[in-house]
Amino acid sequence: MPAPRSLNLCCKFVLSRKFRIVLVLFLLFTNSTLTAQNLRIEKIHCSLSKANLASIQKIARYEATFYNAVFDTEKNDSLAIRVRIFGRQEDFKQTPDGENVLHLSSDGYLLANTNQIFVLKSEHVNSVLLHEISHAFLHNNMRNPPQWFDEGLATYFGSLTVEKDKLFYTPITGRIQRIREMNQNGTLKLADFLNKNERRWTGTDSQISDQYTIAYSLIYFLIKTNLNLVKHLADELNNGQSAFTILSQDFGGFEFFQSKYIKFYQQQS
Repeated sequence: MPAPRSLNLCCKFVLSRKFRIVLVLFLLFTNSTLTAQNLRIEKIHCSLSKANLASIQKIARYEATFYNAVFDTEKNDSLAIRVRIFGRQEDFKQTPDGENVLHLSSDGYLLANTNQIFVLKSEHVNSVLLHEISHAFLHNNMRNPPQWFDEGLATYFGSLTVEKDKLFYTPITGRIQRIREMNQNGTLKLADFLNKNERRWTGTDSQISDQYTIAYSLIYFLIKTNLNLVKHLADELNNGQSAFTILSQDFGGFEFFQSKYIKFYQQQS
């Protein structure tokens, strides 16, 4: 599912924030073999700086390494992803699902059952592209992943940046604040959210944004707690287990999982 522009706006602060976390999950790039040949970027009536292209390729290599580790594979190193970035809206509309995606207030999408990504260039082009690349990798490893798992991971990866040849991640403070608000006003219903397992989220723009927020918050919490939780979750989802059941087992009950999750976000700045 394409990321709405409201999601991209929440990521806008990334480059201006002083607080950053250096990602050291896998000793990146020393063993990853994803190259520019695997990530083919075509620019139509637009341009990207060499620095932008280098950042996108570096983070894509990290995404490949991440998904290799989660799914115990090396096949993501050779996944061929074709990206087309459009400088003009009228050209983007001519892509297979471009007009519908624009109607959903989004700037990019992964074409279903292919590894083709279409992006309308904006100030958020890196975030949108990295978001869609995550979809391509996940769908290369999992058939019909739950919507929240797919979008949560993609939102997480859309917030990565490269500075001075190092990879950084900054928590999306707007979404973290929204989680606290939803918890305080009683609208945060994690069990209901996980059990719905919808193929496509519906509702108002704010309701859809909240679903992205919850999905991101679940992934961020699991990664910060223990990356093995994401790996086990992916394994069991592939085996047909529900996320509610998996998290209940991993945390000794869903109520305990929920209490840990809420406490985690109460402590976030």
